[in-house]
Amino acid sequence: MMRRGRKRKIGLRHPGGALVRPQFDVRSLATLQPHRVWLPDEKRMDQKAASPLGCLNLLGVLTDAQYLAGVRYAVVVGKYRAVIETPRATAGAGRGYDCPGDLNCGREGPPCECRHRKERYDAAFVAVLEAGQRAARAVARVAVHGEQCPRGALPDLKRGLDALAKHFGGAGRGQQSG
Repeated sequence: MMRRGRKRKIGLRHPGGALVRPQFDVRSLATLQPHRVWLPDEKRMDQKAASPLGCLNLLGVLTDAQYLAGVRYAVVVGKYRAVIETPRATAGAGRGYDCPGDLNCGREGPPCECRHRKERYDAAFVAVLEAGQRAARAVARVAVHGEQCPRGALPDLKRGLDALAKHFGGAGRGQQSG
């Protein structure tokens, strides 16, 4: 007579009969992620290693001021995109931003947040664009979109991040710039 159902899985069991599952070390799995493999072992678990911009900072290719300027620019772009785009994961923590959208937005009464976000984005974009169009493209790819730095674009990236660091001024000290 045949038994019905699944065959019993082979392996060690707990006293209650449940299969003993192997325990994975999450930290060691994180160090094997493709974007962290090329970093030195002692820097693979750093929080900055999650992005290409942070990896370049950990390797000493970018300064802390350049890294912070790139992170700040990504936040400014994300907040502006939350105003102009439909809700998505990369736009201001996945939430859209409601605005009445009329012609008097921010002119009558208190200043509108959407106008403030656009002004901050425009000022930062002009600052990085003054470093050159190639620099603006490299900063957008690496800092905003999280892509690897294109081959030969590292000097452009540095130039763009330097322009942003100069624009933001005290970006590393948590100061706000208009």
